[in-house]
Amino acid sequence: METEPLLGFAHVAAAEAATRVFWYRWYVLLVYCLLVTQQGAVWSHWGPISDSVQAAYNWSNATISLLSFWGPITYVACFYPWTLFMRRRSLRSACVVSAAFVALGCVLKAMPVHSDSIFAAMCHVCGILNGFAGPVVTAAGTKLAAEWFPMNERVTAVAIATMSQSLGPTLSFLIGNFAVQDVGEVNTSAVSSNTKYNESLRIIRNQVALYNYADLGISCLILLLILLYFPSRPKLPPSVSSQLERSPDKGLLHLGLNTWLAVLAFGMPNGVTNSYSAVFDLNMLAYKVRQEKSDWIGFASSAASMGLILLAGRLVDCFRRPRMAALSTGLLIMSTVSFVWFTLICELPGLRTTLGLYLGNVLGIAAQTATTPLFFEMACESAFPVGEETTTMVVTACSNVFSALFLTALFFPQMGTRWMNYASTGSCLLAVPLVLRFREVYRRREYDLLATESSGASVQA
Repeated sequence: METEPLLGFAHVAAAEAATRVFWYRWYVLLVYCLLVTQQGAVWSHWGPISDSVQAAYNWSNATISLLSFWGPITYVACFYPWTLFMRRRSLRSACVVSAAFVALGCVLKAMPVHSDSIFAAMCHVCGILNGFAGPVVTAAGTKLAAEWFPMNERVTAVAIATMSQSLGPTLSFLIGNFAVQDVGEVNTSAVSSNTKYNESLRIIRNQVALYNYADLGISCLILLLILLYFPSRPKLPPSVSSQLERSPDKGLLHLGLNTWLAVLAFGMPNGVTNSYSAVFDLNMLAYKVRQEKSDWIGFASSAASMGLILLAGRLVDCFRRPRMAALSTGLLIMSTVSFVWFTLICELPGLRTTLGLYLGNVLGIAAQTATTPLFFEMACESAFPVGEETTTMVVTACSNVFSALFLTALFFPQMGTRWMNYASTGSCLLAVPLVLRFREVYRRREYDLLATESSGASVQA
């Protein structure tokens, strides 16, 4: 682990600037996390209830995949304009526009229509609009943390924002399972004229409509909260590095090879496992695991991810010079081993148990997801003084490229779905040598340490 010299990043006089930490930074983070959670819940809305909506609306696996596919494809298309927008405008403006995108998408999805084709089209437009909010809700957490939180809370704040990304899918797994009933393993061709079955489909349609109305209400409430009070930054900065003007002349090509190693090491496994989780029901269907059980496995994986993300972030903030690369390597190895085990018990019915399915998937997903705040911070430290929003959006854009590639495969039914487990295993394994090649530097953190020690001006409000 090496530390590069700090000269040239700012004048030494900046070290004497007074800093202040405001208590309401936690409220700002809370409102942002609500937006992140809701956007994630809308994105993963259809996966947990895929069996039911396929029966009720005659949707195919490709339709479910496309609804999830809009997230990564719109992200890749608009992430760079968002970096320019946030650099020239403000964090508040970006969050207002993003919340409006999510709310407008939910309005269209909740509109009562009498045509299944129009309803499907509205759902796709909702997915596109919700996807346009993706760059802000997944990448602006590092900028918010840099603007509002001191050095010893920065990774924790990023971890909380990242945890909210897992909370959305977690709630969709939990609420979807209760809000929309499971049709079970009913042969629709054999009972299409059965009155009882047709009645169950009508009930499912009504439940889906109510579920969409709930999404709309929550999205509008979050937009209102942001409009009422959501400042971009405090009156005084929380750290010396947050005062430093980020380099507007350094774009994507100037991030440096070291930063790109972190980008690829995170983007590949995270993009694959995110999409894997979004369509987990389809994967488990090939192994005769019903929607209800796969929903609970997905819920447990997301819940465990949140706990491990927060633990990893808080652990890093306890050290002045944490070894984030070493911790990330350990988590990726744990994820690889867990996915190997999960793949084996899926392919070999003799080894398959409910406990084994839970442990394999939960540990695999949670360990990989817990690396998110670590990679965000490693990339931001390596690329500093390039703006946090630019660096993090590049990191997450790479993740969405791999996510899109994963979901694209579902448009080819002849491939089946059994390859999903192997893709998750391979993506985590291939990321390990990339992290080992990464040279860990603390440009921003070292600058804060030097300035704070020389000034001693931090005051708790």
